[in-house]
Amino acid sequence: MKINREKKPAGLYIHIPFCWKKCAYCDFLSFGGSDEALQKRYTEALIRELSLYQGKHIKLDTVFIGGGTPSLLPADHIERIMEAAEAAFCVADTAEVTMEANPGTLTAEKLKVYRRAGINRLSMGAQSMDDGMLSLLGRIHTGRDLTENFLAAREAGFSNINVDLMFGLPKQSGQVWRGSLKQVLELSPEHISFYSLQLEEGTEFCRMYRDGKMDLPPVEEDRAMYHEGIRLLEEAGYEHYEISNCAKPGFVSRHNMKYWNFDEYYGAGLGAHAFSYDQGRCCNVSDLDSYFEQIREGRLPVDPSSSGEETRQELIGEYVFTALRKMEGLDMADFRRTFGADFFSVYKDQLPAIQEYEEAGYLTLTDTRLALTEAGIDCSNEIMAEFL
Repeated sequence: MKINREKKPAGLYIHIPFCWKKCAYCDFLSFGGSDEALQKRYTEALIRELSLYQGKHIKLDTVFIGGGTPSLLPADHIERIMEAAEAAFCVADTAEVTMEANPGTLTAEKLKVYRRAGINRLSMGAQSMDDGMLSLLGRIHTGRDLTENFLAAREAGFSNINVDLMFGLPKQSGQVWRGSLKQVLELSPEHISFYSLQLEEGTEFCRMYRDGKMDLPPVEEDRAMYHEGIRLLEEAGYEHYEISNCAKPGFVSRHNMKYWNFDEYYGAGLGAHAFSYDQGRCCNVSDLDSYFEQIREGRLPVDPSSSGEETRQELIGEYVFTALRKMEGLDMADFRRTFGADFFSVYKDQLPAIQEYEEAGYLTLTDTRLALTEAGIDCSNEIMAEFL
């Protein structure tokens, strides 16, 4: 099914799967302990993959280098990756170019190279400012490291910095959560992402929880931390624009908005995902040997099992799910343009449930928009399931 939307510049996600070590909560496609030879081999393969897009004249206005820990790589590897991306794609001069970084892997010299390479937005994975929490999470940095690295990034010329924080952690009290958030607010980053801990299959935390070796705060405490976080951020001048994200005016994450706005994006690197209106969703292979083999053969390393034809209803469900993550919600006119149908002609059976959620204060519904309220976020999974 083709999507009836105007073509705009797309985004590009580049995946770096290496970490110093695997964190206890992480289920991302990453692995720790890789050596410099493997990192170099992967960088060369990634550059080759990017070169396969040359001549297609694809316009980009966002690039996001994520992981894993991209800042673990030697800085010249990142510079060469950026050169390859700019050679293969038509990257706008005003593009937002983000790189994720772990404070335990940054140096002043690396930061200077990143800026020279065209990276203009840094996303720093703090997770907490409490050293006890950081040790429990398996992080390799301290709260002081975050502060020092943040100031070094400012010195290197970064004027757009995000800081990631987590709440609902084992042994984390409301006081500890508030302390971390207030310390980060003192640094005044342009953007703050805040996530509740989710136990994912295959992680150390999941195993510990199942074995009775770890407790989590009650749901009520988790939700209290979330709402207090929103209050503190809004009082500090940040806009709560997406379920887990706040930004100063003018500093929303332009790349992540592509996911939530149902815009197109490309993916490069191990397991990277992509979405286009013509071909739907697909992702690269997640096995490193297979990735190297396909690149060596001069083929885009797409996993064939990931690119099956999506039904119209599946695409509509994905559109609604991502739109409702934004606090502005779903735009009825955009829905109509995209799918050629009125929202309530597609979801007429869900209207009674929508009205019940609205009466309960969990949804707001107007002629132009459908959006979650802040209270509705607490049962967002239940609400969104109505549309899938």
